[in-house]
Amino acid sequence: MNDQLTHGGVRIDPSRAHWAMWGEVDGAVQKRVQADLAEHLRRTGEEPLTVDLAEVTFIDSGGLRLLYTAAETKPTPPRLVDAPGKVLDLLRISGVDTMFVLDN
Repeated sequence: MNDQLTHGGVRIDPSRAHWAMWGEVDGAVQKRVQADLAEHLRRTGEEPLTVDLAEVTFIDSGGLRLLYTAAETKPTPPRLVDAPGKVLDLLRISGVDTMFVLDN
């Protein structure tokens, strides 16, 4: 999907367990990408997942659900890189921050 035509999304690196979330990661993004992310999680198996959050401008429960699903699926906690304060706040308020390795 063309990044410029949407308000947010997730770039999946097909060669490794790495995602880059960008823009407004909300319920619409969740609906659009959840099947692709589930397939990527399955394909990468036990490889630790890294999620780059540097370009996230907004995240709601839809984006949180994508991260939570990754944490529940992977055998090791996903590593969240460059998470903006608003993402960290949502993780803490939701009580799921301990499910991730925070690398800022």
